[in-house]
Amino acid sequence: MLKKILPTVLAILLLVTSADAMVLDGRCEVRFFGKSTLHDFDGKVTCQPFSLHGETSASGGDVLRAPVISILVNEMDTDISGRNKKMQAMFESDRFPTIQGKFTDLDPVAVLQQLKEGGETAGHLAFDLQIRETSKPVVASTRDFLVTPEQISFRMEFSLSLADYQLEPASILGLIRVDDQVRVEVMVVLNRH
Repeated sequence: MLKKILPTVLAILLLVTSADAMVLDGRCEVRFFGKSTLHDFDGKVTCQPFSLHGETSASGGDVLRAPVISILVNEMDTDISGRNKKMQAMFESDRFPTIQGKFTDLDPVAVLQQLKEGGETAGHLAFDLQIRETSKPVVASTRDFLVTPEQISFRMEFSLSLADYQLEPASILGLIRVDDQVRVEVMVVLNRH
């Protein structure tokens, strides 16, 4: 398996080597999946455009300066307007209009080392997820890497607990209640300038 992923990782490293002037414009599509006592549901939202800026670090290694990736709560859509309004109320979108993923700098050499040690085709990516005034560390699994000279794409997956963010799940008449756990999938596409 490692033989299959090394060319992909090496291609990423070639893209970021001597990254002084490199900029990657990013976009992502977020899908979220929940359950309730009545039925399962899902929704989607597109993140706000973002950029990754490559440069040489003080220690001389190449790094990608990682962004803060944001979604607008009022753009989250479950295809049912009443459910969307309850979701917006839960997030207090009038006071906290965005949910943010805050990433640290990405060291491509460290990513390669992690894959060599793990020997797997999937990796992980850590970030802090901020919902309202609460920020928690998240480790997303990553997979489906696709690298071309013009573009890098991959999928991230993680789960979160609404209670961890002091969110009260929506209910209808106290009978129909949304579960605490939400599964999230993010498809990320980075385009090279």
